[in-house]
Amino acid sequence: MDVILVFYRKIIVASLAGSLFAIVLGLFVPDPSADIGYSILRYLSTVIISIPAYLMYSFPVIFLYGGTTSILSETLSRFIYRNQEKNAKEVVLSGILHVSFGLVFLVLNPLIAFLSVIAAVLFFTVDCYLRKRQATYRWTQALMSLEIPLAVWILFSGTDYLIGLFQSLITLLQHTIN
Repeated sequence: MDVILVFYRKIIVASLAGSLFAIVLGLFVPDPSADIGYSILRYLSTVIISIPAYLMYSFPVIFLYGGTTSILSETLSRFIYRNQEKNAKEVVLSGILHVSFGLVFLVLNPLIAFLSVIAAVLFFTVDCYLRKRQATYRWTQALMSLEIPLAVWILFSGTDYLIGLFQSLITLLQHTIN
C-alpha cells in the first residue's frame, strides 16, 4: 500500500462524496425551517439555494475529518488483516470504522450524528468504488478533483442568481407595462 497513492485517492473521494452529500442533503432537506406544504417551484428554489450553503459547511468537515478518518480506517483494517489475502473482512471492518467515526458526533447532537453517518457511508461507498477500479491516481488528478465542489457551488449559486435576475426582469417588465 503506497501511502501517497491512498492520500491522492482520498482527496478525490472527499471531493466527490462532499459534493454528493450536499446535493443529497439539499434534495431531501431543502429548508429545515420551512412548512410542510409548498409548491414544486418553491421546493426547487430552496433546493437550489440550500445546496451551496450545505456544501460550504459540510465540505471542509468531510474533506478534513472524513479524509483523515478514512485513511485511519483503511490503514487499521489493513493492519489487522495484514497476514491474510485481501478479503471481505477487511472491507467490512473498514466500513464499520467509517460509521463509527461518523457516530463520534453523537456527543454533539443526534441529528448531526445521523448526517455524519450518512456522509461516512457515502464516503466509504465512493472510496470502495474507486478502490475497486484499481486505478493509480496522480497528484494532478487529486488537485483537479477539488474543482468538483467548486463547480457544484458555482452551478447552483449561478442558477440561483439567474433565477433572481429573471424574476427581477419580469417584475420590471410588469411595472413598465402597467
